Amino acid sequence: MQTLDLPAGTRPKMPDSTPGTTSKPQPVRPRRRILLVDDNAEGRRALARLLEFYNFDVTTAADGTSALKAMHESPPPDVVLTDLLLPDIDGREVARQANTISPKPTVVMITGWDFGSEVPDKASWGVDYVFLKPLNVSELVAQLAAPETGR
Repeated sequence: MQTLDLPAGTRPKMPDSTPGTTSKPQPVRPRRRILLVDDNAEGRRALARLLEFYNFDVTTAADGTSALKAMHESPPPDVVLTDLLLPDIDGREVARQANTISPKPTVVMITGWDFGSEVPDKASWGVDYVFLKPLNVSELVAQLAAPETGR
């Protein structure tokens, strides 16, 4: 069973809109599209809800085959967030296939696998970032929202 600790009652701070204050308008960025791939239905639903709370546009897939199909639908994802161990093909193959589409999405691997002293070669897997379970949700959301993540 996977555990996902969700932050209780936290919301992103809204910019100050006090009348009479002058601030430079910020460009409006479209919602980042995330393809979330995880075979654990409960964990997938919880993480999808959390990401939607943070204003990400989330599509989910329960296995690698469904993820590959979803990657080729329009519009393509900005980020592929995949578990390593899936029932049909593993997350490394999902990552390799994600790297063949254009524009190339950022690929983020989530896993409970203990690598021990062997740190995976992310580049050979086609993965940009790896997050270990249990997930540090704050770090994950910060990375997904970072300007260098996604297109």
